[in-house]
Amino acid sequence: MLRGVIITILFSLIGLTQASLASVYLSVDPVDGSSSLRFEKTPVAQRENKKEIHIRVNSTNPGRYQIFQRVLEPIVNEQGEAINLQAIETQTLPNSNSYGTLYLQNSDHLGMSDQLLYSSSQGGQSDMFIVGYALNPDLITSAGNFRGRLVFTVISNGASDQVTINVFLQTSPKLVVSIQEAHDHDRIHIRAKDTSPKTAKYLNVSISGNHGRKIRIYQEVDTMPQNESAEPLGAGVLEIDPEGRTDGLHIQGPTSLGPGRVLIYSSDKSEDNFSVYFYLNPAQIQVQDAGTYTGKIKYIVETGHKDREFSFDIRCDIPPAFIINVTLPPGGVSFTHVLANNPPQEKEVLVNVLSNLHKPYQVIQGLQTAMTNNQGKEFDNKYFTVEVQIPSGQKGQTDFSDFSPVQTGDYPVYSSDARGSGATFTVIYRLQGYAQMSAGDFTVPISFSLNQK
Repeated sequence: MLRGVIITILFSLIGLTQASLASVYLSVDPVDGSSSLRFEKTPVAQRENKKEIHIRVNSTNPGRYQIFQRVLEPIVNEQGEAINLQAIETQTLPNSNSYGTLYLQNSDHLGMSDQLLYSSSQGGQSDMFIVGYALNPDLITSAGNFRGRLVFTVISNGASDQVTINVFLQTSPKLVVSIQEAHDHDRIHIRAKDTSPKTAKYLNVSISGNHGRKIRIYQEVDTMPQNESAEPLGAGVLEIDPEGRTDGLHIQGPTSLGPGRVLIYSSDKSEDNFSVYFYLNPAQIQVQDAGTYTGKIKYIVETGHKDREFSFDIRCDIPPAFIINVTLPPGGVSFTHVLANNPPQEKEVLVNVLSNLHKPYQVIQGLQTAMTNNQGKEFDNKYFTVEVQIPSGQKGQTDFSDFSPVQTGDYPVYSSDARGSGATFTVIYRLQGYAQMSAGDFTVPISFSLNQK
């Protein structure tokens, strides 16, 4: 009989102990009044997409308790793709509690393991606080309607209480902007042959996953290309030409590359692509100092959320140019119907020299033989003369400022200035008939060549 009484008393004590340990209760409510943690589509422009949960703890049992959160069920979309939990940031709101200690006051991301949110004071007073959640669109790689569950747990002296809450996310495709050089990726190397879109180096620009954002792409030259002597590339030497089947381009046709920021594209299209070609102006190459020119250029992509920059090194190879061009008059240097009593005839030859070597040079005229006819009879060179006319303002010089007999051999008809500047001048040949000249067709080959001093 005594044993039965003892057993009854022990069961009563255990029951009372369990009731005492269970006297801590958890309440979890979204601040917006809904019953779930719900995120709408990934925000655009400067709109924020933040949510908050209000957590209350009712404790009648003295003793410290702690509150944790974790992902109970993976957050997946219709295709079973799990969202990157790094994209859901969470932190407790400072000073939203009254007694205990808030943890997770520095932003972290959700996880499948317990995260300590709160620890009560030693007396275990009832308390409340707020937990915030925000999406990082840059880390959302999948689109769709996602759902999962969070669980909040309070633990006090071996007892616990749990509350689960549904999570809903509706996300749009991730915006991806790519700017890449077709071959070198982070360098644009322009060579002398790159003088048209067919041979030019270019950047590929592609946009995908845009959801109503206004995208602007600017070009900014950090450092204009310059050579080893810090001499910059001349205006008009290097040109850019954005091309593509898009109405978003703000530059039409070849444009000289210059310093400063320039808007080259703007649009809100969901997908788009175009290319930016880099090529050298053939006419300007020949007057630009030879050498290797290096610089830096970047493209700034503004999306209204977070700007991105794509940087590239520029290298331009300007080859040495030492070129002579000779333009003959219509019909060539040909004198017809030469008679002793007729006025002298003149023919003009235009000579153009292009040089970027900055070294003095001479234009050499060469005649290996005298002018003769089919029978080998020579034409008297006293009646075959030459004069060189140099435009005013040009610094070169000549020994043939007046008509002088054309001599056999090689000799300079033009000498450049000390810097070897390019030149354009006219060589005039005059032929006068005379009484004792032989009949027939007289010919002589004349050559022009360049010679550095």
